[in-house]
Amino acid sequence: MTEEERTNLLADEWLIVRDSGEIPEITFHSSVYYLTEDGDGPGLILAEDELVGLKDAAVLRYHEIILRDISLENFHKTIYRGVRRSLYNWHRCKAFIERQSVPSDDFYKTAALALLFFLEQGVAAAGKDLPVNFIKCSFLELIELAGEFGITLDQLPFDVAQFCL
Repeated sequence: MTEEERTNLLADEWLIVRDSGEIPEITFHSSVYYLTEDGDGPGLILAEDELVGLKDAAVLRYHEIILRDISLENFHKTIYRGVRRSLYNWHRCKAFIERQSVPSDDFYKTAALALLFFLEQGVAAAGKDLPVNFIKCSFLELIELAGEFGITLDQLPFDVAQFCL
């Protein structure tokens, strides 16, 4: 296999992991298995930087789906899963990062801003363009997610609990 073929193969696998479904870790492991062990795969021995690239693709996908479900822009779309799913995916992402020894980044800050914007805009639209219970999780789950993102209770919109399930 030429270096160009290897580069192209890894780029294809990066895209597969990056654009994976709801659980990027599964796609990451499938990709690594295909590249290294699968009888139909190329039988590569991955360099550390190649493995890191695939891990980063999985983390980017986790970030994307976490933000997807705390965006009012997606609320009426079929891809939207709700705040509870963001919480689940946040836990999955953190566990993946820990298991794979991926350095943490400041994504939680981006997520915090997105969640606060979602809540502020959602409260204004609740009962009009959105259902009253637009948050689609319990108040305790919302507090948990907010805390994970470094948001304190006093930063949440006033009486936000009434918009939870």
